Amino acid sequence: MISKIFNSNEKKLAFYLFLVVFILLVEFSRGIFADINLAIKSLEKQGYSNVEVTNMDWFFVGFRGCDMGDAAKITTNATNPAGKQTEIFVCTGWPFKGATIRTN
Repeated sequence: MISKIFNSNEKKLAFYLFLVVFILLVEFSRGIFADINLAIKSLEKQGYSNVEVTNMDWFFVGFRGCDMGDAAKITTNATNPAGKQTEIFVCTGWPFKGATIRTN
């Protein structure tokens, strides 16, 4: 019944449209899979202590202070090596990029 309503060109167009929307959703929301522990370990390796994760953004992080190749922006409060409390952003990638530490 449905095959009588839609011809093959309309089916192809619908399939390609679905595929494009699916790829865009996966690309812009892949930060869901980013590991918070990677951000904590990266900060601890750089001498930060008392690391507390306060927020994790994963949608359009390229427009929120991270690189377009990053998947998630993790906001933390931590004590820096000088002993001062500071807010730090850790931009992480998924699946192959590590972490980039950004401070204000």
